[in-house]
Amino acid sequence: MNSAVATQSLKQRVFRAGGWTLFGYGMTQVLRFGSNLILTRLLFPEAFGLMAIVQAVLTGASLLSDVGISQSIVVSARGQEQGYTNTAWTIQICKGALIAIVLLIVAKPIAAVYGHPILAQLIPMVALVAFFDGFISTKVAVASRNVDALRVTLIDVGTMVVNIVVATLLAWHDPTPWALAWGFLIAEMVKMLSGHVFLKGHPNRFMWDSTIARGIFSFGVWVMLSSGLTFLGGEGNRLIWGSLLDVRLLGLLGLATSINLVLWQAVRQVCGRVLFPAYSEVFRENPARFSVVVERARFVQIAPTWCVALILAFAGPKIFSLLYDARYAQAGVILQLLALGLMVDMLNGSFAGVLWAMRRIGVGTALQVVQLACQIGGMLVGYWVYGKSGAIIGFASAGWVLYPFHAFVYARLGLWHPRIDIPVVIASVLAALALMFTNDWSVLQTFQ
Repeated sequence: MNSAVATQSLKQRVFRAGGWTLFGYGMTQVLRFGSNLILTRLLFPEAFGLMAIVQAVLTGASLLSDVGISQSIVVSARGQEQGYTNTAWTIQICKGALIAIVLLIVAKPIAAVYGHPILAQLIPMVALVAFFDGFISTKVAVASRNVDALRVTLIDVGTMVVNIVVATLLAWHDPTPWALAWGFLIAEMVKMLSGHVFLKGHPNRFMWDSTIARGIFSFGVWVMLSSGLTFLGGEGNRLIWGSLLDVRLLGLLGLATSINLVLWQAVRQVCGRVLFPAYSEVFRENPARFSVVVERARFVQIAPTWCVALILAFAGPKIFSLLYDARYAQAGVILQLLALGLMVDMLNGSFAGVLWAMRRIGVGTALQVVQLACQIGGMLVGYWVYGKSGAIIGFASAGWVLYPFHAFVYARLGLWHPRIDIPVVIASVLAALALMFTNDWSVLQTFQ
């Protein structure tokens, strides 16, 4: 840890980094929301559905090959050494090149599976994104290790501005999915270059230390398994959605999901960049206070997010009728279902980073398996019972089914907090019953 960071207490660093992270996420969401209002008037829902598939493929390739490079820099005692970061950077470049090659190979088969030939051209283009991401500076991971988010946040905001400007100008000239693809690619190039230029730390150089590499890969075995499950439970769902829903409905689902998760994603950003390294430090230095620290952190995450989810659950159709034209109106009822699911699922997500800080990665992986089973099972059973609408309902219900498993595991670890969880579950049940008997669900019939 550098001297400037060492002079600040963990609490000071957490509040500073958390503030910058929330500011950055808030700015990017405002920018994304504004761009959506513009782009949805220039493009049709099918364009967003196609890009959802493309980004799911890219994310899947990245997560399935994740060897925990950034995480190893955060948790390793040698994580700030120049030899360590340079070896990690070399591994990262090799990984990016490998992902790009794989995407080039699978582009045509994926286009054939989904029946959209344009995917065979869009996927090779985002293969360049994977290649350039391999060159992202390890200074980003070092900043996370030190709970220092200022410059990383500014880069993220600047990257979003570049993405929006490029995509909007191109969509105005040529209203096709290519506008979204070019905006994505150019923004990632800017992000990669900015990390090298504007972040503090040693410049990256090609280097290979076999001892360091073995340590990274040893740690990365669990990370790769966890990341693979994360993909299947997150972005990978889009690939399943693509086989269950038509492209138009997939685009509507994507828009509803982005609004539903707008605040929760901000919370997850803080967990990844701030709480995970902070939890790690507390568990190393003062484990007796660990449960108290986690409980406070969970309350701060859950209280505002639950209130927002309640509003979205009751006002979903009005939100879409106010913000979007009639082509997107059906997404309002999807937003309602997703918001109801989030009310309880956020109890599960509020434990993010805890098991990793405790080095109980195996337990976390087991819970991810259960989560994946609940999500995919809910989608498929729902589709079998009630078609496309049932798939969405089943997916939204997964968090409710998953919660008892989380409660049992964390109770065994002494980390379940009934003072928080029980009132949230009761309030969520009451909200779901009220909405069930007062809302007009006839729109779901039009999805079949």
